[in-house]
Amino acid sequence: MTFIWSILGFAILIGVLVTIHEWGHYAVARLFKVKVLQFSVGFGKSVYSIKRGETEYRLGMIPLGGYVKFLDERVEPVADNEKHRAFNQQSVYKRFAIVLAGPMVNLVFAWLVFAVIGMIGIHSAKPIFQTPQADTPLAHAFSQAGLPLSEQSNQTWWLQKINNQSISSWQQVQQSVLQALVHDQKTIELEFSSFENGFDLLQSVELPLNRLDINQLSTPWLSMLGFVPEGPRLEAILGQLTSGSPADIAGLQTGDKVVRLGEKSIEDWRALVEWVHQHPGQTVELVYQRNAASYSTQITLESIRLDNGDVIGRLGAAVLAPDKLDERYMMTERYNLFSAIGYGWDQTVRLFNMTIAMFKKMLFGEVGLQHLSGPISIADFSGKALQTGLISFLSLMALLSLSLGILNLLPIPMLDGGHLMFYVYEMLRGKPVGERVEEVAYRIGLVMIAGLTILALSNDVIRITNG
Repeated sequence: MTFIWSILGFAILIGVLVTIHEWGHYAVARLFKVKVLQFSVGFGKSVYSIKRGETEYRLGMIPLGGYVKFLDERVEPVADNEKHRAFNQQSVYKRFAIVLAGPMVNLVFAWLVFAVIGMIGIHSAKPIFQTPQADTPLAHAFSQAGLPLSEQSNQTWWLQKINNQSISSWQQVQQSVLQALVHDQKTIELEFSSFENGFDLLQSVELPLNRLDINQLSTPWLSMLGFVPEGPRLEAILGQLTSGSPADIAGLQTGDKVVRLGEKSIEDWRALVEWVHQHPGQTVELVYQRNAASYSTQITLESIRLDNGDVIGRLGAAVLAPDKLDERYMMTERYNLFSAIGYGWDQTVRLFNMTIAMFKKMLFGEVGLQHLSGPISIADFSGKALQTGLISFLSLMALLSLSLGILNLLPIPMLDGGHLMFYVYEMLRGKPVGERVEEVAYRIGLVMIAGLTILALSNDVIRITNG
């Protein structure tokens, strides 16, 4: 079933993103009266085609891209009465605009999707945390500010700003930490208050990030920093199960309530997660309740190795959260039209800058290339996001649209950015790049893209192999 969800999610994502990208090229070409011969979503043999006017619309067999084919004298002979509509006969500025339109539409689409997410509303957990225990960066920051540690206080705190930017969810906290690491910040400024006092008496501390490594994205950064989230107590009731996981193999089902693991009684979901993480690879008796009856089964926990080398256990099930959680710990952010447009713009700009910085670090070897994801990972993410809900799927769609737009702007021959680079040369020199130079550049570009594709697929295989 997971495979079917992945295929469905991947088809929807790629179908939408490729279509709007190619539509950008198509729309601006039509604006300049350039004749469009084909509009294809997908490569290879056509599985469906229909002709409307002078354009054939195709669905290719390989769903990993698309193209728009223009009338062009460099490709095939063109009748004298149509030469003015050939792509190669357009001014360099028109050709530049046609090529630029594809990635720009992807960037604008990401902005609009983020705006739609803002209007729908984002339901998330407030960043409320317990007073940190000693020997963590957060505990050090508390000590420096003269605040009590867990040995002296069981107080809870409400995080409200990071680096003077308002924070309303743990996801935003994670994003802010990543953004700081990408931009080589050694510390971040936290502003928070006592949870009981709301926004009164804001405290401010400098949190060091020296324990974190940007190459270890799967490491639980927030817990390493010393954050212990505080939230509503959830019963240990299983929600969505991952296909092929220990929970699935053991015959557990959504709605089962775990009451004991080995000799350990399970009081709530947090206790379940902590016990599982501490016992990787262990075979244990699991006692659970289903429809008021008690059952037991033997289950072998999966072992997952994190980027930092630590090994944790995995059950392969999410928590079944009630429809209405404790509103003290949860919030829904919802914006009107104009505020949502601003929210979408802020999200797009922040992620754009972060992505560019990551590309730069990869280029100079500061970040490992293992972070590149290929179609297998994208399909996996798509399926999980589709099952999780509309907001998760739209968030992934916006992020991939942004990434696709940026990727196509890179000055690599065969990508849109490579064409744009040649057009800038033509604007400056007053003549196009020589055919021989262009041919060699395209061959180099093909090798680069093929190499990146193989690397991304290899990373996908490694991720699957390592769980």
